[in-house]
Amino acid sequence: MPRITTLTGLFICCICLSVHAEEVVPVKTSIAQRGKLLFSANFDKSEIPSQWKGLHGTQWSINQGSLKGIPSTKEYQASRTKHSGGTPSSKLHVTAKNCIAQMSFKLSDDLAGAHFGFNHGTTKQGTGHVCRATVSVKDGLKLVKDINTKLPNDEVETLAESKNWKPKKDVWYTIVFEVVEDQFAASIKDGPQLTVTHKRFNFPKTSINLPTRGGGTIYYDDVRVWEAITP
Repeated sequence: MPRITTLTGLFICCICLSVHAEEVVPVKTSIAQRGKLLFSANFDKSEIPSQWKGLHGTQWSINQGSLKGIPSTKEYQASRTKHSGGTPSSKLHVTAKNCIAQMSFKLSDDLAGAHFGFNHGTTKQGTGHVCRATVSVKDGLKLVKDINTKLPNDEVETLAESKNWKPKKDVWYTIVFEVVEDQFAASIKDGPQLTVTHKRFNFPKTSINLPTRGGGTIYYDDVRVWEAITP
């Protein structure tokens, strides 16, 4: 009987390892190939990686093997007139000019959407937000060019969108978003894929910007960032 129990335990363990390995298989890219791995996190440890920074007082924790983000406290929000943390917001500090990022995410509670973008420094030290893929329960997937803070009268532009697909609450999805020179692409596993071109994208990337919309809860898992290599 003990031997049967042991074999059963080993079998279950192998299944769990197999499922986890399947979850982190790299999803097909659109404009580049994966090069050097720059960041990797499965959130299977108790501490959040030092490169991942919560913003605006929002609260972050490891929850059952994933990273959970919730808004800041009501007290914090009441003390601020700007960037009050009413919806989870964070930043991943990874430096590369051309890169590929892949992560799983889940929208929960009142969360209406999540953004996956790249920054070039801050608005003062660099040119600010460069571009982003937005995922919304209302508008599906969009690719957006952000403002170059060093250019007068520059504007935010939506360059591509796919409204035929919309994420559902409390369902895990995997997104791949990549930037190479003046090209930016994003794709949802088993969902839409979009690619756009704009000179705004051709700047060094100093971090990945991860704000959300709607004031609910966001979950992230199986995060990978690579240098992007063109064929």
